[in-house]
Amino acid sequence: MNVSVILPTFREKENIAGMLRALDALRLPGLEIIVADDHSPDGTEEAALETAQTLRTPVRVEQNPGPKGLSPSVVHGFAKAGGDILVCMDADGQHRPEDLPGLLAEFDRTPAPALVVGSRHVPGGGFTEKWNIFRVMCSDGAAFAARLVLGVPLNDPMSGFFAVRRDAYERVAPHLSPVGFKIMLELAFLFSLTKCDGIVEHPITFAMRKHGESKLSGRVMAQYLAMLWRCFRARPALRKKLSSAK
Repeated sequence: MNVSVILPTFREKENIAGMLRALDALRLPGLEIIVADDHSPDGTEEAALETAQTLRTPVRVEQNPGPKGLSPSVVHGFAKAGGDILVCMDADGQHRPEDLPGLLAEFDRTPAPALVVGSRHVPGGGFTEKWNIFRVMCSDGAAFAARLVLGVPLNDPMSGFFAVRRDAYERVAPHLSPVGFKIMLELAFLFSLTKCDGIVEHPITFAMRKHGESKLSGRVMAQYLAMLWRCFRARPALRKKLSSAK
């Protein structure tokens, strides 16, 4: 099983070297790492390429050629990846590399799921440090809205740490219209409409950002709400298209 880990980055110079070394230390066979950068002005690409020279795992940097944002960067990284399993992880240390083997092991099920979500809200999952009340309210509110509006069957639709089978991803990719920063939620929504693509949640421990500041902003939150509304309105048409494409 060849695995491509995509690390979407923007201004992650201080974090990227540590993340690459930690993934390399897993010694996963068939692993490649793609740093999907959004034209960071701080030297993230240079730091990644310098670190890559010291690793066994192949690493390359792909610059996002499309609209700025996390989701377009991830989509571009997936398009350039060669793995049978495509993984998306944050590069800031909040998604721990040591949790990755557990996510990948979920694909040994029969039948194999389409999507494995790293979840903080299932037994065995959690946080390394207590969040402040504002972050808790934002996360819980966004997750509640996703379940209420889209009916996505996830305990943690906001985790952002996920792995997807390439064949399943390519079936739904033409229907993606990623805006903002939650491509995982849009994928889960599309898979939930097919009724034949399984979704599994695997426990992870969510860590604190190592360096830098969160990318969450009022603009990002507005994009998220707009995505929910767009997906809700498109649900009948998407269900019909996905059913006919089986």
